[in-house]
Amino acid sequence: MVQNPRETSGPGALRPLNLPVPIAVEEDAGQRPLALTLRGRRLQVASIDDLWEVDDEWWRERPVARMYYRVSVEDGRLITLFRDLLDGEWYQQRD
Repeated sequence: MVQNPRETSGPGALRPLNLPVPIAVEEDAGQRPLALTLRGRRLQVASIDDLWEVDDEWWRERPVARMYYRVSVEDGRLITLFRDLLDGEWYQQRD
């Protein structure tokens, strides 16, 4: 039996998952990724395999406006990146 169902289950119980991580990205004139830096190593983008835009939560103080890219880099890894369309910063979205 649950002693007190209105209490949170402990510290960080509502912690968001898969928080994006800032990442250094070189982009072309169209703001598409050309290369990125992971752990101090520059990796060329071999291909952009998918892209999609998210424009959501317009009613909040800070809405969500992002352009996502699923890229293959030169060492064969698949990485999901997004460019924040409000501030122009790049992030890696952890899978």
